Amino acid sequence: MLPEHRDRAASLDDEAAVVRLLRAHELADHGRVTADWNEVIRFVWRGPGFDIHEDGRILERAGVPVAFAGVGREDDDGAEPFNSWVTFPPAGRAGGALPFLVDWLVARARERGARSLRHLVYRNDDAHGTVALERGFRRVRSSWTMHREIGREGSTEGSPDGIRFTTLAEHPDELALYRADQEAFAEHFGFSPESFEVWRERRFDADEDDRSRWLLALEGDQIVAFLRQVTGGEVAQVAALGTRKPWRGRGIGSALLRRAFAEMAGAGHREVTLWVDAENETGAVGLYERVGMRPIVVDDTYQLELAP
Repeated sequence: MLPEHRDRAASLDDEAAVVRLLRAHELADHGRVTADWNEVIRFVWRGPGFDIHEDGRILERAGVPVAFAGVGREDDDGAEPFNSWVTFPPAGRAGGALPFLVDWLVARARERGARSLRHLVYRNDDAHGTVALERGFRRVRSSWTMHREIGREGSTEGSPDGIRFTTLAEHPDELALYRADQEAFAEHFGFSPESFEVWRERRFDADEDDRSRWLLALEGDQIVAFLRQVTGGEVAQVAALGTRKPWRGRGIGSALLRRAFAEMAGAGHREVTLWVDAENETGAVGLYERVGMRPIVVDDTYQLELAP
């Protein structure tokens, strides 16, 4: 690295700086901001397999953070691949800093006993992709950011037979929501089961989360589908949408999306995004396309197998 660069352990005090870097990196690569990065960072950093002081690294120039790298695991025993990422706006890169950070991630994953390591690379970031390939990573998956405009004419019509809609504020059964979440996402790429205590802490305990952001579909008193809205950033997002397998194909997911779009529009938002695995096996991409969403960004996941 250049002499003016200094790396150090990250801390919770770096949250605002990392959010700024994420915004700048996405603007440089995607041409727009597609997420509420404050929300994303809080969720990731609360993960049980991520210690900000040990697993996060800050790169500074003249005392100012210019890059962040992080690595962590989602499952309890490390059997699943660890996940890693670097946020480093291209305009600030020089002198081997990006390869240094990727090498640090690989070394930290090995130190933690990882069997394999996944790494996120923006599709248009050729330099980052080259660094990953040179170290033996191979692309294993792509994810899409999907988008649509929303207007005040949004409709909530179309409730499937036998299904009623409510919110977690009105139906405060977090344990049932947890069970629905784990069931709905069990087949998804990269899914790792969580205990109820960990699941709840990441989503509720660290912040006073607004339970009305969780839309629920009930059959009787049973939660069969759910949707979580994120509306505090520059663009509204669908952060999670899941339908339990026996209830798929009944239009419940699309009805939840239309309700969410109407609520977002009523709150003044004019666009909505979500992230989805481009090769999702549950038909999620087709569902989003049917409600008018289209992919605007493609990012890639690379994977490196680590020798024991």
